[in-house]
Amino acid sequence: MSLPEPMIAALSDPNIAYILFLIGIVGLLAEVYHPGVFVPGIIGALALILALVAFTLLPVNWLGVLLMLLAVGLFLAEAHTPGVGLLGLLGVLAFVTGSLLLFVPFGVATTPRVSLWLVTLSTLGVTAFFLLLIRASLRTRRMPVSTGSESLLGKEGVVIADLAPRGTVRVEGEDWSAIAEVGPIKSGEIVEVIGVEGVTLRVHRPYEWRLPEAPSA
Repeated sequence: MSLPEPMIAALSDPNIAYILFLIGIVGLLAEVYHPGVFVPGIIGALALILALVAFTLLPVNWLGVLLMLLAVGLFLAEAHTPGVGLLGLLGVLAFVTGSLLLFVPFGVATTPRVSLWLVTLSTLGVTAFFLLLIRASLRTRRMPVSTGSESLLGKEGVVIADLAPRGTVRVEGEDWSAIAEVGPIKSGEIVEVIGVEGVTLRVHRPYEWRLPEAPSA
């Protein structure tokens, strides 16, 4: 089935093909690192399909494609490491080189090329995507999950029923059964959660710590 002439004309533009290729890569990776959103993945898949169709209409240099994919791999490796180091710089170099060679077959001097301004802006955008957004996503994944009663560790609350040593405290607007870790604590005093045992909190005054027991004679 032949494509409409306006679509063929658009896909024959190396700049449009280049943009579609980048949208495809970024969209699919965004879906991988943020699963369940679906929109980036769908857009990325459609863009990548259109980019591959465009590649059949243009003199593609597959070395340029490989360099761009290599750049993606280097950016991902850099995103998994702290700081911005050698892998990120090599990724930028590979991405720029691949972009410039994408539609330049070997031995051909006059051929459609991607705009240099577009390459520059795309390099900045893709680098920021990998080194900032994906790294932030990875940092969020590595954060310890703190839900339910475990999230109360370190929080401060107020005693609403004397702890002698058992009583009730209010933390984050909720009432909890609690046990005073060090001595009795009167109603109205501020306490800090230092442990969770089921639905019972272990608390002490923020400035109070258990004194070491004296050695037995």
